[in-house]
Amino acid sequence: MTIRLYNTMSRKLEEFKPLVPKHVGMYSCGPTVYWNQHLGNMRTFISNDTIKRMFIENGYDVKHVMNYTDVGHLTNDDDDSGEDKMEKGARREGKTVWEIADMYIKSVESDMTDLNLITPITPRATDYIKEQIKIVQDLESLGYTYLIPGQGVYYDTGKFSDYGALGGQNLDELRAGARIDDAGKKNPTDFLLWALSPENSKRGMEWDSPWGVGFPGWHVECTAMSRAILGDHFDIHTGGQEHIKVHHSDEIAQSEPLVGKPWVSYWVHFAWLMAKDGKMSKSAGDTLTIPLIKSRGYDPMEFKFMMLMGSYRQPMEFSWAGLDAAAAGYKNIVKKVSDLLNQKSDKESKSAAIGSAQRDTTAASKASEIINQKSFDLWHSKILGTVSDNLRTAEALAQIQELLRDGDVDSMTKIAVFEFVDRLLGLQFIDRAKKLIALESAPVPDEIQKLADERNAAKSAKDWARADEIRGKIDAAGWTIVDTKDGTKILKK
Repeated sequence: MTIRLYNTMSRKLEEFKPLVPKHVGMYSCGPTVYWNQHLGNMRTFISNDTIKRMFIENGYDVKHVMNYTDVGHLTNDDDDSGEDKMEKGARREGKTVWEIADMYIKSVESDMTDLNLITPITPRATDYIKEQIKIVQDLESLGYTYLIPGQGVYYDTGKFSDYGALGGQNLDELRAGARIDDAGKKNPTDFLLWALSPENSKRGMEWDSPWGVGFPGWHVECTAMSRAILGDHFDIHTGGQEHIKVHHSDEIAQSEPLVGKPWVSYWVHFAWLMAKDGKMSKSAGDTLTIPLIKSRGYDPMEFKFMMLMGSYRQPMEFSWAGLDAAAAGYKNIVKKVSDLLNQKSDKESKSAAIGSAQRDTTAASKASEIINQKSFDLWHSKILGTVSDNLRTAEALAQIQELLRDGDVDSMTKIAVFEFVDRLLGLQFIDRAKKLIALESAPVPDEIQKLADERNAAKSAKDWARADEIRGKIDAAGWTIVDTKDGTKILKK
């Protein structure tokens, strides 16, 4: 099947052609682990996972690397100024930098588990210090660096003629109107490869180097880790759109003199998830996180569903009303899948009964597993083709709704398609449907049933305050009341 992705470097949709047939090397800029990751970060992680799942379902072997930045990322993302974010986090919480890294890596891992993301290879920057020093030395020997005493080793962007190409700018345009500060930089776009530790002070993380005690620059870390794990050339580099003009442009500038051009075949960038007042950022103190939405009763799959309802290249605004709508849509699909599972169970029971009467349970078992292969192949190809064409997940979700409405497709075939959909999008429709069935079949304790009867009586008497009070008691006991046209249902939470 043809796979197409939008390549930021060429600014067009391109057919994917791997460096090695049926293999994909993919590097994703991962989190700086100095704070909890916000929902905007989660959108990026979900997009990475969707690309990976799409390739896997197309029969590719995917080697996906997502780094943890645990040193060297300064507080000003646009230039080499401010303090190390990890040092800032350690001071904020009264812990060592190493403790901060461990704590927030566990937080990221928990979030990825909640979102059902396939675990990537996750190197830490601090495990690749030797490799980073070697890169700086190699660039130095090629004449791409200069030393500013007391500050560190800088990359001279004036030596790299293609600097800024990823962001659609050339070096002259970047220089125009820019001021070279008093730090001694040759060009305003020059960046730190190795920062020297301040004299008479001790950092939480620092290492000896040929230039003095210090720590690596943020940009050199990704080059070191990607080369060490994926090799000198690989297929796809992903990240948030904020990385295009600085971080990723710097990665290209320091990598291509060492390995040749192009270093990466496809650059894929994800648009922001916006808070109501603008771009989400941890430095702004946003608290929109996966643990927060869970504490408010949302399933992380509902947030993931919301993200896949948009295009990865278009900004989205997060709102609780939007999440409510997504949750309702997700629950609606789960309910329909649970109905399909119940239908399948009924068919299997009937087949088993017939098979028992005929003393041919093997044949009955086989009969229960029959799907319409032609219908399955049609829907499989349709949905996979949509996602393979630049991750059109919103259209794929619309196709899933179409499938559910298709009266010509039997329940067993639909379930087989949903098993594929769960692999492709990781939305756990079948898992949640099975849990819903279990909840609906859970025996209701006498005391809960009595409260439900009292609530119904209060509703009949139009005593709404009393009815709400009783609902609160039922909720507190771990049960949920659902009013339907067929009456009241009592479900275990």
